[in-house]
Amino acid sequence: MDYFNGHKIIKVEGEYTVVLYLDQELNEFAEDFEDITSQEKKSLENRIKEYIHTKLPDLKVKTVNIMLGSLLVASLPFANINLANAVENNQVEMKSLFNTYTVKPGDTLYNIAKKFETTVVKLKSLNNLNKDIIYVGQNLVVPQKRASSYIVQAGDTLYNIAIEHNLTVEQLKLLNNLEDDLIYIGQELYIPDKAKTEIMNALPDETFSFGEQGEGILKIQQGLNSLGYSIIEDGIYGATTKKVILDFQSQYEELIEDGVYGSKTRYYLQQAILTDHIIVSDPSDLLVVVNKNNSLPSDYIPKNLVVPDVPFPFKEFHQKKLMREDAAKALETLFRQAKKDGIELYATSGYRSYNRQKAIFTSKAMSQGLENANKFSAKPGESEHQTGLAMDVTSSKVNFSLTQYFGDTKEGKWLKGNAHKFGFIIRYPQGKEGVTGYEYEPWHLRYVGGGLSEEIAYNNSTLEEYLGMA
Repeated sequence: MDYFNGHKIIKVEGEYTVVLYLDQELNEFAEDFEDITSQEKKSLENRIKEYIHTKLPDLKVKTVNIMLGSLLVASLPFANINLANAVENNQVEMKSLFNTYTVKPGDTLYNIAKKFETTVVKLKSLNNLNKDIIYVGQNLVVPQKRASSYIVQAGDTLYNIAIEHNLTVEQLKLLNNLEDDLIYIGQELYIPDKAKTEIMNALPDETFSFGEQGEGILKIQQGLNSLGYSIIEDGIYGATTKKVILDFQSQYEELIEDGVYGSKTRYYLQQAILTDHIIVSDPSDLLVVVNKNNSLPSDYIPKNLVVPDVPFPFKEFHQKKLMREDAAKALETLFRQAKKDGIELYATSGYRSYNRQKAIFTSKAMSQGLENANKFSAKPGESEHQTGLAMDVTSSKVNFSLTQYFGDTKEGKWLKGNAHKFGFIIRYPQGKEGVTGYEYEPWHLRYVGGGLSEEIAYNNSTLEEYLGMA
């Protein structure tokens, strides 16, 4: 029989733990785990090696966590080892993992989900729970935490933490989904970066309208530009600044669309800047999630960018031909198989720098409005193309364009049915717009590595759903 009937991947502080779920028929084995023979331990290690080598060949794993339902049975430390190449025989040991949450008196799945900014449904799925019942002392696997944080110390209050980081208590509660002012020692609170806080706090309290000018208007322009607009920062409340204020106001039912900057517009502009996105801690991670909530650093450039040996609809060199070397090699294999199957594909857009994405997005935001532009275009830092792991693919059937019709062509159907065999996923699938935040893009490939791509395709899920972030 198979030892394991499924797995989950947990990322904490830039490292991965693979949670393997034991088959329920192994209940007796789990209860007597500490007393099993060395031969049985060796057999278990080999089963783990075989499972991870088959299912997750490209993932660098620190720890393998063995679970039976919600019970933590044991863990195998595999620090800094790429299990696609080698698996060492580690001694099995029982230990409390730093990436788990221990249930305390009074806890419910609901309030734990709130603490870690997830939902009860996702928490149950992550821990293979069938019911809402939990018990004191139980270890629960929780979603990855955000990079910029503060750990609550003895004597801390929300007020003094907020003051220390130039925030209000209301803003700190908004950022951390807190319903009241209660905090506890050891709790992790997300803190925005200093640059974002400075832009937000510099917004003026006064009212400004068309025709005025001054330092306050300059600060307003800088705040709007931080969201993705492109206004000349000249301190003049001209036609363009009014147009952008109107567009911003149109996104909130509570705001009157009058093109006038006042206290209420300031309030919502502060909230928008504060909650715009989180900078990821490890942008080079193969499974880095880049979306409207998670952004790459503005200065991030992937290492080992190369031009894959595949057809492009243009001959000259261009930055967008580049991909990370690991993704490029996988793309070459995919294209070779497509050619054998009589499918003619063309790569058209891979790596895109932060500054290039900024130019593309701000142009669209200024012409179509921020909200509309963000439905089909990413803000700078929020584009997967900056990772070097993405490539847009097209064909002559659609005149080498990027259109949803590509998904209905022979080439688009082949790509959807075969991409996962080569370590790629269709990153923005049809029907998942509410999860990914973007319209259906049948042309957009994202490299996640073999095994993972097959799991995601088999479950008809997205990267966010697979990692428990949706």
